Amino acid sequence: MIFNPLGPDHFILWDIIATFLSFFMVLIVVQINGAIQKSGRLSADVTRKVVHIFAAPVYLFSWMLFSGSALSRFFAMIVPLLFVILFVVIGTGKVVNEAFVGSMSRSGDPKELLGGTLYYALMLMIVTILWFYVPMDSLSNPTPIAFIIFGCVAGGDGLADVIGRKYGGERKFGVGGAERTVIGSVAMFIGSFLFSFILVTIFSLEVGFNITLIILPLLLLSFIATMTEAFSPKGLDNWTVPIVLVLVIVLLGIFTPSLWPYPLITL
Repeated sequence: MIFNPLGPDHFILWDIIATFLSFFMVLIVVQINGAIQKSGRLSADVTRKVVHIFAAPVYLFSWMLFSGSALSRFFAMIVPLLFVILFVVIGTGKVVNEAFVGSMSRSGDPKELLGGTLYYALMLMIVTILWFYVPMDSLSNPTPIAFIIFGCVAGGDGLADVIGRKYGGERKFGVGGAERTVIGSVAMFIGSFLFSFILVTIFSLEVGFNITLIILPLLLLSFIATMTEAFSPKGLDNWTVPIVLVLVIVLLGIFTPSLWPYPLITL
């Protein structure tokens, strides 16, 4: 949605307002989960992954609030940048915030925010700059890359951890200190495909993606994301999964454009 209730003469002012709205939407997810974890209703492992699963999609939906101008992606990028700053100042002990630590760390140690959680926010920044869903030439030539990356990294990886811990059993595998399970990898594949498909479907109502044509590449990319996550070193899958996905998408765009007829970048 190219949304600007203030009119075309005030698109910068509206994008500033949209930035604050977007930030508070994501912040509410974090704060609610922090309160739930503190109440003891859910463990830190679960609340951490609830934030992991929902933060990126909520942030993605907030993109609909922006005006769609050439500057919108840079205003939207401020939101994960603010979280990067928060994670650094909380993780280094300069600021105390129990809700953040409770929502996004397993042990309650603020330093955990300087690992995978920080990488997650940095990934959101980079994806926003490169693949914000409103291209500068309007909605005529969009790409679903951001939806797929967020679907795999948020939904897929989040479900993999939750399901794997609960039902994965004692048999684990992994490299670099990571502990994966077969059932967790199955959840990664299903979660990646479902979340990506749902996100692309919702945005297709506006930008016109042909859902039937994107099912096969989504299945392939979900499988690639699953294999990448399964063999990523501990704490690095928030980097490895999006990087490998982008590399595969580039190869699809170059060598099999029938599978990937979308732009590779929206700058």
